[in-house]
Amino acid sequence: AGARIVSISTAIDAHFHPQTIDEATADQLRQKFGISHPFVLYTGGADERKNLPRLIEAYAALPASLRACHQLVFAGKMPAGDVARFQQIARSSGLKTDELLFTGYVTDEELVQLYNLCQLYVFPSWHEGFGLPPLEAMACGAPVVAANTASLPEVIGLDEALFDPFDIAAITHMIVNTLEDEALRTCLREHGLKKAKMFSWDETAKQAIG
Repeated sequence: AGARIVSISTAIDAHFHPQTIDEATADQLRQKFGISHPFVLYTGGADERKNLPRLIEAYAALPASLRACHQLVFAGKMPAGDVARFQQIARSSGLKTDELLFTGYVTDEELVQLYNLCQLYVFPSWHEGFGLPPLEAMACGAPVVAANTASLPEVIGLDEALFDPFDIAAITHMIVNTLEDEALRTCLREHGLKKAKMFSWDETAKQAIG
């Protein structure tokens, strides 16, 4: 008999899920990382394909009223050289020091809390093997928008949540639209939770056993 080939998708760990975070825990987390406003979150690597300079420039182009009441947070350990370069790009783009925050190393627990607390999760990478961070964010109930390239459209599964990662104005437009439209954020949260379930280890196992 011919061998049956099953395509197995990557899955996410069960600890990525929606959480009710009490105010004291949330305050402690915000204090630790200098977060004082609702925030837009990115997690992941700092290499060139992650497209972070364009994200910084796109964020700097937000209307002053939105920038005044939000912060951009890059969570996770990044090489010091990259952080310095991103800070320089932020300064050149007109961002103040507290508008772009770098958390450094975060524990799994802190990462789940950040996903749960963010106003919006943005993933601007133009090349991904799979795209695990946006899936983790979706599984935690975060509204997620991402680049329309590589594997990300399959992971996200919603055209309204995708943007051209090479077009800074398109990234700005997506962030503005999502931050200003609570109904859209709710729609993205609900869609993300449903979509993330399709990538659970249980589903992957069922497909493999099939």
